[in-house]
Amino acid sequence: MVDPTPRSVKSVKSRLDTIKQGDEAQHSVSKVQSHFLVPSDKLDKITRRVIAPYAEIERKDVKEEVREGPYLDINRFNVFLEDTVDLNSLLYETANVLKAVTNSSGVFVYIVDPIKNEVVLMTQNTKNPERHEVNIPIEEGKIASAHVAFTKEYLVIEDVQRDRRFAEGLKWVDAKVALCMPVLKPDGDCYAVLELFRTHCEPYDHNIIYTVVSVACWSGAAVHQAQARITLQKTAHLNSELRTLLHNYFCDLASIDTMLTDMLAVIKSFIGAMRSSFFIIDREHIGEHLQADMWDDGWSSENTTMPRRKMKVNLSQEQTPAGLVARTGQVLNLRDVYRDPRFTKEIDPTTGTVVRTSLVAPIMDKNGVIGVVQLTNKTNAHPFDTDDEMIFSVFVNYCSLIVHFYNMQTKKIYHENLNKVYSNLMGLHLLPCRHDLEELMETNGVVLPPPNFKNYNYHISEGSKEDMPGLVCSMFVETFADRNFERQNLADFVLTVLLSYRDNPYHNAEHAFVFTHTMYLMLVNNTGYFDFVETAGLMLAGLCHDLDHPGFNNNYLQLTRHPLASMYRSSTLEHHHYFLAKKIIEGILMTTSDLSGSCKPFGVAKAISEAVYEEFYNQGDKERALGYTPLSMMDRRRYLNQPPEQIQFLSVVVIPCLMIVQTVFPNTGPLLENCRKTQEAWHEEIAIRGQKLWRQSVSVPRASRNLFNANTDTATN
Repeated sequence: MVDPTPRSVKSVKSRLDTIKQGDEAQHSVSKVQSHFLVPSDKLDKITRRVIAPYAEIERKDVKEEVREGPYLDINRFNVFLEDTVDLNSLLYETANVLKAVTNSSGVFVYIVDPIKNEVVLMTQNTKNPERHEVNIPIEEGKIASAHVAFTKEYLVIEDVQRDRRFAEGLKWVDAKVALCMPVLKPDGDCYAVLELFRTHCEPYDHNIIYTVVSVACWSGAAVHQAQARITLQKTAHLNSELRTLLHNYFCDLASIDTMLTDMLAVIKSFIGAMRSSFFIIDREHIGEHLQADMWDDGWSSENTTMPRRKMKVNLSQEQTPAGLVARTGQVLNLRDVYRDPRFTKEIDPTTGTVVRTSLVAPIMDKNGVIGVVQLTNKTNAHPFDTDDEMIFSVFVNYCSLIVHFYNMQTKKIYHENLNKVYSNLMGLHLLPCRHDLEELMETNGVVLPPPNFKNYNYHISEGSKEDMPGLVCSMFVETFADRNFERQNLADFVLTVLLSYRDNPYHNAEHAFVFTHTMYLMLVNNTGYFDFVETAGLMLAGLCHDLDHPGFNNNYLQLTRHPLASMYRSSTLEHHHYFLAKKIIEGILMTTSDLSGSCKPFGVAKAISEAVYEEFYNQGDKERALGYTPLSMMDRRRYLNQPPEQIQFLSVVVIPCLMIVQTVFPNTGPLLENCRKTQEAWHEEIAIRGQKLWRQSVSVPRASRNLFNANTDTATN
């Protein structure tokens, strides 16, 4: 008898084709239903539980309820939603139900092992882990079950004993006809093969084939969903465990050794490995040798939770899976490391355990491999499967965070120590010259101020700039320092601060002195307004307010991506001055003192403004060289705009500030008076620059003019 169904037909067939073929068959039924009816007398308790998801069971003495449309009770799927479901056991029970439904003499169930490329014959006692396994290589044209696992198509054998394709028959029984059905998952992988057989010659008709196809398709989907659900549950649990460990680590509640030991124990428990190892590659010193720090939690039989760390391993020379992954960046799932010629035969000397299976993954970033994670030997002696790889990939993602954070912490510790070294070095270079300190201490740390020192018109240019340290000490002694500071410590501090100013045209030690002098006059002429702490803070801030000024403003530092600009988001220079001086106080007084150069007599104020412009022009020249257009006040080509710019600056910034200060301290009136005189002097400067210069050509009379008219015109112009 010839099988009317072509061999090329897939296991999942169209329902309409199946119905059509069923109508033509000898043993056809009147109507094919998706939920086929099963006589209840043929089903026992276990069978009812298994068949419930696929079939409507015929009930005696119960009137069938008519339902319109498709009907499927969700409770029928509860068995597949249990976390402890044994899929292989359930599949075996399903096969026995199909045996009863299809009137078969028996059934065999083969589970596909994709790693070994074999089908494994299940025995009835599926819960016994020590059961005897019969393994058959998956190949075409030898054993029927292996053939179906290879082709993934169902197979009907109408005469087992005479079918030359499978000379060994069904191998286990004396069967006449057989139906081999693959259980395919939605991703196309074959999970199992069901082999129904009859010892009598009645062939399987199309309705029975349709029934088995339907159950096999549903079983494959159920297996896939159950496996995916279990994997997702494990992944969610693993995520929760790892987040907790990382939180403790990132919050400095656990060391790197403790955290990695705990993480290795977690992943070893989730996947069922006997050993886990963690490698962090030293990317800072990569050369001929690939050095790495290694953490290893030991074999599961050792029962220890102590953090373990092997300081350094050389992955470039070791013939190990971890070394190969570190060099290639490829994931490895090895079935038998011991027999692999690429690796050394590793046997643990303590436990005598042989390294057989290994799952190794690289930890990557944009520059390459930064670490390696390795699992060794499963506790059930099986190789690592695809579900293990999926769970392991989640763990590896967390490992990348660990490695990055570990490298950041390592760099942080390194740079903290480096900063300490630089700070000590800077402190040595900032120490004042011993001769300068001795010279200053000859006068008991102070210099006798000149007669007009307590006048707002005084400027250091009237004397010697070498006297600045002694004059600063004199101001500090009179305002606050004599009560709480030793003269030698004060002299040391003042000399160090003045030496920390750069040799800029304007933001230099002279500017700091002028600032401090103006603040000093405000304080001594208005006693009682500030207590000791406020007075000391204002004087110290005055001396240190532009400490180590680079000669460029904040915008330029940000424009050129200066390291200072990356350290502070705003007020870059102010933060830098504070960092060096450890003291800075902002207020109305501070601004007035900073602008006090404009409140000097015009000759001094003009010299100070020229120094400011020279510093601005230096920055403008650099900005133009970078391709930017500098501001007008920083553009050397627009130097003729200095007088109107100074008038506007005095009107908008300086004079309003002085008026506020005078309201609080009336005796600061000379500052405002000098500022107004300076403003008038700049107006006169504009008027002078506006006159035409004498030219020889204008003195030569033209033919149409007499000498008197020419002189008159010249005078008029």
